[in-house]
Amino acid sequence: MIDKSLTILVVEDEPIIRMDLALGLADLGYNVLEAGDAATALRVMDGSDAVDVLVTDIDMPGEMNGIALATEVRRQSDSCRIVIMSGGTPPAPHALPQHSPFLAKPLAATDIVAALVRIP
Repeated sequence: MIDKSLTILVVEDEPIIRMDLALGLADLGYNVLEAGDAATALRVMDGSDAVDVLVTDIDMPGEMNGIALATEVRRQSDSCRIVIMSGGTPPAPHALPQHSPFLAKPLAATDIVAALVRIP
């Protein structure tokens, strides 16, 4: 079981997908923050230990994609759990930060929670 007091940051450039995942996670009892790109996500996380879980899409606008965002978040915090998602080709496992599961879209909030349970 995953602690319902976790704060989850959903980073997704498609507003409908982002909203659907955020609402689904909120309905499951989690505190949810949203960002439409990596730069916004880093601003949300900057200097804050409030984000316990990063859920990020790979393909996003801007200079940083989701894998680069996940790598930067892992560099800054060993405690933040990371889930990476995409509707495209799955990345090679070595391209992902350690203990960061990949989920193929389409997916539901319950898929994210299930992935969190599997993170060591």
